[in-house]
Amino acid sequence: MINRNYVNVSNSDRRLYDDKINTEYWSNVNKRYLLRIYEPLRNTMEYLHRPKWVSVVYMMLGRDVRGYYSCVYKALKEIGVIKYNKKDRVLEKGPNWDRFYGSEDWSWFVMNTNSGIKSYVKTPLNTPIKKY
Repeated sequence: MINRNYVNVSNSDRRLYDDKINTEYWSNVNKRYLLRIYEPLRNTMEYLHRPKWVSVVYMMLGRDVRGYYSCVYKALKEIGVIKYNKKDRVLEKGPNWDRFYGSEDWSWFVMNTNSGIKSYVKTPLNTPIKKY
């Protein structure tokens, strides 16, 4: 039998996991994918002149794998952490960038990696959901 409460994280990601995800119920284990891109995304956005998603994946894996982690990219755009500037063809920090990298845990959003299901930011009752 599979233990669905177990999430395989490396020792280096344990602190990040405890700070950001551990407060969530087990069905949000999709957020474990964010642990791998957490530092590469921040470094790409902070240090590269023209940040692109392929740069994040390259920094994470050490090679260019187009399409890899595309559902994570889509989810980050849907919750407003990053946005794509079509004119300059680069990534930009979204309105929730500071919230994502701040001290707050990740219970403020739901991440879905299933095809056709959108990720979203949780809102109080009777508050319209903001599109990013």
